[in-house]
Amino acid sequence: MSETAEHEFDTWLWGKNDDRPRFLHAMIRVRDFDAALKFYIDGLGMKVLDRFDVERRRTTGMYIGFGEYKDGGMVELVHPWDDEEVYSHGSGYGHHIAIGVPDVPAMVAKLEAMGAEVTLRPQELIDGAPQVAFVKDPDGYSVELIQTRKP
Repeated sequence: MSETAEHEFDTWLWGKNDDRPRFLHAMIRVRDFDAALKFYIDGLGMKVLDRFDVERRRTTGMYIGFGEYKDGGMVELVHPWDDEEVYSHGSGYGHHIAIGVPDVPAMVAKLEAMGAEVTLRPQELIDGAPQVAFVKDPDGYSVELIQTRKP
């Protein structure tokens, strides 16, 4: 098996033997991998699970997440090689991804110190519900932070 073929197999390993549907990933286009990785890896604590080039589509992709492939719930960052035009985030997409964090105010402070724009400060949107906040990643995508630990 060639190195390329083996890599392609590894990329799909997390879905090869499933016997029921489950969430795998959401894809977003990024202009700058370094800026995106600083936000998602250094800021939120995710890790790079795989990086790959798709020559036929002239793109580089990267799966990032908190666990392994089998854990699902990944974000796929994609950077087109030749795309210089500005793109929009679309009007049909819910315009955010959600990340559970144990301490929303602390995470907002960390990301804001890294230069992230905070669009909604930590608050309870529903009485008794966990705190939430919204920040923007370097490409302007909204990331909802949801409190996963009781204060």
